[in-house]
Amino acid sequence: MDELDKKILKELQLDSRNSFTKIAQRIGVSTATVSERVKRLTEKGIICGYTAVLNSSKLGMITLITKIKTKPGYNSIEEVGEAVAKMAESCCVHHVTGDCDLIVISKCVGYDKCGIIIERIKEIEGVESMDAELVLKTLKEELKVEL
Repeated sequence: MDELDKKILKELQLDSRNSFTKIAQRIGVSTATVSERVKRLTEKGIICGYTAVLNSSKLGMITLITKIKTKPGYNSIEEVGEAVAKMAESCCVHHVTGDCDLIVISKCVGYDKCGIIIERIKEIEGVESMDAELVLKTLKEELKVEL
């Protein structure tokens, strides 16, 4: 990935609705160049898709952060992570270092739904224990990365 790829990615992160022509004009290259680069970045899996970013708080959603510890000797932390990832409310599932094995970020409508998610996670084979926290206020939530 070179500097031109980074410029294109920065533009897409700012507003992925912009046309390749507009992006090309902003960074000083041809539309064909932007199109070819985006195609290549997509094929390499660097660009994974395009989506609307929603303000979940304004939708009445609560963020649930769950720390999961798998059973000692359990073969696959990834299997537990994959089971959690299949839950529709799961937004991020991370295999981490530290006192727990997985950290999960979920979005749910209402406290009752958070309770249901917690119980469903407890039932997953391989889960030894878990700790769950509800976010009171989100100070920053962004998917953009610095290139």
